[in-house]
Amino acid sequence: MFDIHKDIEEKTLEEIDEVKRYFARKYSVLSQEIRERLNKLDIPQKKLKSLKKELAFLPEKKQHKYLDELE
Repeated sequence: MFDIHKDIEEKTLEEIDEVKRYFARKYSVLSQEIRERLNKLDIPQKKLKSLKKELAFLPEKKQHKYLDELE
């Protein structure tokens, strides 16, 4: 367990296996319903990714309201 401290000095944070495994997990910030609504929108992938980031910081009710206005 203490080998991590040695690794930090030698590698960047993103190169440490434990950190890679942690960030490789998928976390659901957006509900399944919101993700489905997003996928139905006819917008470019780059814009969709940006929209997901914006929605992630809103409460779910506001996410729905935002999407209602887009549809």
